[in-house]
Amino acid sequence: MRTSTWAILATCGVLTSLAACGSAATTDESPPAPTCPPLVEDMLVPLEDPPDGAAACGAGDCNYQTQEGCDADQACRPQFDATHVEVHAGCEVAGEGQSGDACTTQAECARGLYCAAGACHKLCCGADWTGCDAGESCYRSLDVRAGGEVISADAGLCFPTGTCDPLTGTGCEDDPSRECKIVDPTGAVACAPRSKADLGDSCEPPTVCKAGLNCVRGVCIKLCAFAECAEPACTADEGTCVHFLRDPEGVGECTLGR
Repeated sequence: MRTSTWAILATCGVLTSLAACGSAATTDESPPAPTCPPLVEDMLVPLEDPPDGAAACGAGDCNYQTQEGCDADQACRPQFDATHVEVHAGCEVAGEGQSGDACTTQAECARGLYCAAGACHKLCCGADWTGCDAGESCYRSLDVRAGGEVISADAGLCFPTGTCDPLTGTGCEDDPSRECKIVDPTGAVACAPRSKADLGDSCEPPTVCKAGLNCVRGVCIKLCAFAECAEPACTADEGTCVHFLRDPEGVGECTLGR
């Protein structure tokens, strides 16, 4: 026995253990590293067609989105007063202020624009994002006070997008009535009114889902981080994290059947 042991030590080196030399001694194998949930990219599902915004505008003498019906020096805007609970589209004198310019009255904004939240914003209808400039979307509804009541003007306003993070919710802290959401089918995100629609609830614009969810085919589904081992991730019961064309960069949807 002594002779065979010394033979092994001579072969491997005196300071080398028998286990390291592949002797009968055994070593514990390290446990396998945990695997992260799979990610799938699906670029085959096309984007939804935009709605016909012009057709969705409120009735009146002109069209909010196209401005048709008004002279070139006029603007089509909601017409209302303090005594009647009624609003309609009508023509009024246009100003020179461009989109994003500061304003205090409607007369300061150019044709096609409306003064709201201290700035001139482009009018749009029916959540038609194509009626807005690049970097904006039609996700703000336009309400007016007519006859002492706040009523819808059947129009919307173009506001900036990309102002918040739909996964962490950051970016909307200055307005407790709003939360970060995907606001149109192109994946644009912005601070939008809060919603009570939860995971699995039915939904449709403008009643969209809570933050961290998105309304897909009429149902609220969970958003996930489309990055390896990132959070929030999809559990086994929620499906696979799939990034579609309709999702913002770095964001996917927990999709069953993958």
